[in-house]
Amino acid sequence: MARVLLVEDSPTQAVEMRMLLEQASHAVIHVANGRLALSALDEHIFDVVITDLEMPELNGLELVKAMSLDYEHVPSILVTARGSEELASKALQKGAAGYVPKNHLESLLNDTIVEVLGVIRTDASFAKLISTLQKNSFDFKMPNDASLIAPTIALLIQVASGMDLLSGSDMVRFGMAVEHAMLNAMYRGNLQLGPSVTPPHRAIIYDDATSDLIETRKNTAPYKDRLVFVEATASKAEIRVVVRDQGRGFNTSDLPGREDAQVLDTESGRGLVLMRSFTDELIFNESGNEVTMIKRCS
Repeated sequence: MARVLLVEDSPTQAVEMRMLLEQASHAVIHVANGRLALSALDEHIFDVVITDLEMPELNGLELVKAMSLDYEHVPSILVTARGSEELASKALQKGAAGYVPKNHLESLLNDTIVEVLGVIRTDASFAKLISTLQKNSFDFKMPNDASLIAPTIALLIQVASGMDLLSGSDMVRFGMAVEHAMLNAMYRGNLQLGPSVTPPHRAIIYDDATSDLIETRKNTAPYKDRLVFVEATASKAEIRVVVRDQGRGFNTSDLPGREDAQVLDTESGRGLVLMRSFTDELIFNESGNEVTMIKRCS
């Protein structure tokens, strides 16, 4: 259960979203615009903010900008109408942690909350020790097992948080970028499975969703022998994560950019847009089977 601030000026849309959220046992407070949302953030503690983009007084983009200054520890998720993809793309670059198209509210709203909050569930038992770290490196060699993704992100975020490298919102965003990169390496790279034949990103990572085709690939050569390599280095200057698979790679010349808004309403390509939006540098090797993600620390 999460404490949710719902920001939506349409009464009918607000009722629909509130019902969906409460069906998932979230505690919801609703306000009608961004200015009222800032007042609510002053008065209450929230785990996440769900906000519409087009609103009077203070719209969703302006709210995201304001939150990045005064409430950077609270992640925000955009609800986007068709035709507002360009504004949503800008909001992702300004600090939003995710988005849900309005025509996919029922299927994606609660899943997106799970995805955003899932990357910040960390163990604080080593916090005092980690705070003394000046540099930390990890080097993993793992099979195509999606259950390894969430613990990897949790470990990375625990280190980044303990070393006080990034704000809470930036940690969530960078963790989501790494999460997408690892899932792409396992499923798109090593298993050579496109989004049309696999469950949604969130279902794979958080619900252990699978299929006969996925299990067949995991147990058939050459797919079953391919590994994913993850190298992560955290220092006071930057966090650098390299994810490499042993698949055939892909044509990197067709990659969507940060402002490539037309893919925001599609499953295919949206992960790459998030990766670009949530990192300072995103670098692919020539063959397209390795990605380097860099987040600079201020």
